[in-house]
Amino acid sequence: MAVFRVPVFYGEERVAAGLGLAGLKTGLTKVFEGVVRRSRRVGEVAELMGVDVDDVRLPVYRDAAIEVEPGDVVYVTGESGGGKSLLLRHLAAEMEKHPEFSPVVCSWNLLSRISRRRPLVELVGRDVRQAVETLSSAGLSDVFTWFRCFEELSDGQRMRFVFAKALDSGAKTVVLDEFCSSLDRETAKATAYTVQRLARRRKITLVAATAVDDLFEDLSPSLFIVKHFGPGLKLSRHEFREKPCSLLSRLAVEEGGVEDWKLLSFLHYRSHRLGGVARVFRARLGERVVGVVVYSTPFLKPAGFSRLFNTDWYLSERFGNVLRVQRVVVHPSFRGVGVARMLLAESMPKLDVAFVEILSSMERLIPFTKGLMRSCVVDVAESKKAKLREFSSIFGVSLSRRSVAEVLEFIARRKMMGKLRRWLVENIGFFAEGRQDETQLSMQRLAKLLKVVKSSASPKVYGVWINPDPKFEKVVKKALRAG
Repeated sequence: MAVFRVPVFYGEERVAAGLGLAGLKTGLTKVFEGVVRRSRRVGEVAELMGVDVDDVRLPVYRDAAIEVEPGDVVYVTGESGGGKSLLLRHLAAEMEKHPEFSPVVCSWNLLSRISRRRPLVELVGRDVRQAVETLSSAGLSDVFTWFRCFEELSDGQRMRFVFAKALDSGAKTVVLDEFCSSLDRETAKATAYTVQRLARRRKITLVAATAVDDLFEDLSPSLFIVKHFGPGLKLSRHEFREKPCSLLSRLAVEEGGVEDWKLLSFLHYRSHRLGGVARVFRARLGERVVGVVVYSTPFLKPAGFSRLFNTDWYLSERFGNVLRVQRVVVHPSFRGVGVARMLLAESMPKLDVAFVEILSSMERLIPFTKGLMRSCVVDVAESKKAKLREFSSIFGVSLSRRSVAEVLEFIARRKMMGKLRRWLVENIGFFAEGRQDETQLSMQRLAKLLKVVKSSASPKVYGVWINPDPKFEKVVKKALRAG
């Protein structure tokens, strides 16, 4: 543990908050004295005010102790101009000298190091999973943002990416100035919650300063420092307890309709169209819809169902006993704080069915149903993998690595559209139920079928929620595979 002697002035009284000094000690008095540069106008103002420029002194810090432990989350707040940034820079410089806290990364030094043209998902993390975790922790948790570059982000998104980059730097200490100050307050609380969770998970010391004082509950600081304008400073230490994001206490989960889906459908990474809709529920924060789940009748059997269900039962009895999560989407500002989990947990018991199933690619990156559903990873069948290799060999382009638009453009340039139509007619059965007539394969239809192939050939997670209501006990026992 290191203790920093940080100069703080309390009028005529020195206060050390009852802390004994040990480890790293610094002594510094910061007083803004006189004038930075004498000039004619400075002289005129001094003459008008009847003061000597050397008498203009503003004490900011003098002799106070702040105790910081490795792994602390430190929240520094107070009005603008109070000296928060000065305190942060002092702490960062002293921590850099101490091995328990070094290396130190500061938000104000990161901007010059960020690549402006590469997709965000390439700029953090050792791999895709870590990149998604880091971006999501900073409030950047939708695929559309992952694929954008820094120059395309809004000011708020840029700030959040600076946080993500800092958390991903490999530093033992991350210091963030103007933390969430430019975000709307609900997004700020969500971001504070996810950032502190990741910092604690990675055992990073986090120091965050902002003039905004409403983040205490979600940042859950172990050390809270209030520094207002002038010589006053207050600090207090708090015990950390794991708790939900404060926004969830204001979240209402209620029955909705397709119109709620339409409000957020543009945020979903797959098709926006729905089919076989049974029920729709929404998560509402005040008057704002921030999440939607669409449940549907399971007309087509999903990959992986036989891993959890008795096959004969599922094929003959699923209608009336099973509903499927067809779509679930949460506004990007509120991802990572438990909205999707709460939306599912509160809506599924209201469906009055024995089981709810889901087949999701996103679940592999962000396991939002963990603890709610019994699940298994469904790998791509060897027959599908072989067909994708065949596709690449015939057409000279990877369908899994390229967008459908890029694939179609490439094949069109090579004048192989006729061959593509024939390949899809012959092979679509490997990827989806039903048959295709070659005469119906317009350009739009070709694009849709290629998307079906891409989706079908990606690994997914198949999960099942089991209704705990005793009235479904017999059905559950009959339906599920032993073990």
